[in-house]
Amino acid sequence: MNNVLYSFIKSHLLSNFEVTLNLVRGVSGGLSEFTEEIDGDTVICKYIPGSNLEYFNIIAKLGEDAIVFAIDAMLKPNGDTDSGFTSECGVTMTLGDIKPDALLGSHHDNAWWMYPTFCKDFSSIVPGSQSLLIKSGALNYHMLPLTGDNFRCEFNSGKLELISGMSGICHLSGDFLAVSVSTDPFKAVENNYKFAHEIGAIRVPLINERKMPEFFNGFGWCTWNAFYANVTSAGIFEKLDEFKEKNIPVKWVIIDDGWLSIREQMLSGFDVDYVKFPEGLKAVIAKMKNEYGIEKVGVWHAFNGYWSGVDPESELYKEQKDNLFTTPSGRVLQSLDEDKAFKFWDAWHSFLADCGVDFLKVDNQSSHSGQIAGVIPTAEGCRIAHNAIERSISKNFGGAVIDCMGMDMENVLARPMSAVSRNSDDFFPKRERGFIKHLTQNVYNAIWHNQIYFCDFDMWWSDHESAYQSGVLRAISGSPIYVSDAIGKSRRDTIIATVEDDGKVMLCDYAAKPTLDCVYTDCQAENKLLKVWNRSGDNFAVAAFNVSDCEVTDTLDFGTIPELSQDCEYIAYEYFTKKFSRINFFEDTELTLGRDGVAVYSIYPIIKPNEDSDEGAYIMLGDTSKYVPIASVNKQKKLISEIL
Repeated sequence: MNNVLYSFIKSHLLSNFEVTLNLVRGVSGGLSEFTEEIDGDTVICKYIPGSNLEYFNIIAKLGEDAIVFAIDAMLKPNGDTDSGFTSECGVTMTLGDIKPDALLGSHHDNAWWMYPTFCKDFSSIVPGSQSLLIKSGALNYHMLPLTGDNFRCEFNSGKLELISGMSGICHLSGDFLAVSVSTDPFKAVENNYKFAHEIGAIRVPLINERKMPEFFNGFGWCTWNAFYANVTSAGIFEKLDEFKEKNIPVKWVIIDDGWLSIREQMLSGFDVDYVKFPEGLKAVIAKMKNEYGIEKVGVWHAFNGYWSGVDPESELYKEQKDNLFTTPSGRVLQSLDEDKAFKFWDAWHSFLADCGVDFLKVDNQSSHSGQIAGVIPTAEGCRIAHNAIERSISKNFGGAVIDCMGMDMENVLARPMSAVSRNSDDFFPKRERGFIKHLTQNVYNAIWHNQIYFCDFDMWWSDHESAYQSGVLRAISGSPIYVSDAIGKSRRDTIIATVEDDGKVMLCDYAAKPTLDCVYTDCQAENKLLKVWNRSGDNFAVAAFNVSDCEVTDTLDFGTIPELSQDCEYIAYEYFTKKFSRINFFEDTELTLGRDGVAVYSIYPIIKPNEDSDEGAYIMLGDTSKYVPIASVNKQKKLISEIL
């Protein structure tokens, strides 16, 4: 047993740890007294049950530097005053008396997306939070709510809430919380996911078992911000003509929302809207590939077909009726029987594959929980839905999909094989200074989201007030890079600085994350530069963004870049000033950036043929015309004497 970690958990989490049961018909009660049984690396806290309970147990499963908590709670059957736990907060638990030095939370910005919270204590945790990093002295604790067999778990104002989404459940079971510790905040998160996965508390593969589709190594374009729902085949061809004329190497395209057959926000058929696409989908895709050299074409659809499901008055409904079900609210969705739901998706996806579609973008995923609430425990329903659709995507598209609007843990912890998941709310080109929120969401969400998925930082506009900042963020992101430029609005210079000249994306090893000094810092509120890092092998990159409303002077401490070696010297090249400098782990530099300013450094280890001398020392330098070329395959040997 890890006595140090369990001692911390026992003294701070279980100290004053109270359980509240909320039952239907307004019945509730609290539990606080328990006996403790220790069996090897498992601790069972058996609470003394009240009149409504058969038993209530909390099980702690201990690893070397992480613990997973599970619940096993059964109500007495056939009671007159209770007939199950409530659907929303069937069980709530206090979080003890931890007093952190700093706390980074990740809360629901809305049903689909997460946003960071910077606070000092548990009482200020925003409702719907699902990741907490806690700094306490030299240690960092990560707390990750999980999904059990028939519930999901969330933080809310100093409490942990178990939510089934269905009234009347009398037995709650499964893992609900993982906790880990490390001196390194990123290791705390990584260790937490690894241990939870090892013992089966996380039931889906982690990122090292997932594979990004190879074509995302090329530059792409999405129709959404170019046309929104008014996309047409004529508009697509006009934009592709522009890309060809400007020599912008687009390799793949997403035909986003607007191409489908719909009625009143419901899916009415598998085929295109022939008013917008008179040639038919197959002919349009063939022309995109044959005449414009587009290598892969994807299409958008919603997790339930369209935003409001399937049209019950359509021929599609008649054909697929056996594979659908109607919710109490009257919405028609895919069946809660996995095999039947798979048949629906397979019928549609095989048609799309025959039309030449290579991959999908599947949107509106975290709406599913609310749509099936009251019918089935929502965690269970989401697992069924993801298994069904991913079986079809695997069969018809080799698993190639971008998951979107799906950052709720019921979705994050339910996907069996898809690799790429949107990491933030949309890029909103018409929202004033919208880039700041977009940047902040992406780099802080990546801390936990990148443990399972390759994070998609979304599209951007190359001709926009934020084009340089957006380009730098995408270049350092470790994410697929694609724009959503409107007709006539693509700038080759800002695009080509993010990719190789042939359109190949220089993907870094991870999703970009904040440097160590920014992990717990609200940089916008504190007038600090938001610094973001990544690496490619032995090379590193760090970008600094001014997210404040005024000019900011701040220190870039190279020692706050995780994994940068203390035993190595480096050459750093800053893109905008075009300056080289010799740096190491122990050095820092002062930066002054104006409002919306950005700086970006590529950092290369110095290679010395003679360890005792700088004579002949060199770096393998990437193309300095690119924002972040550390992952380029086209690096060239450059003597230190030539650049300093």
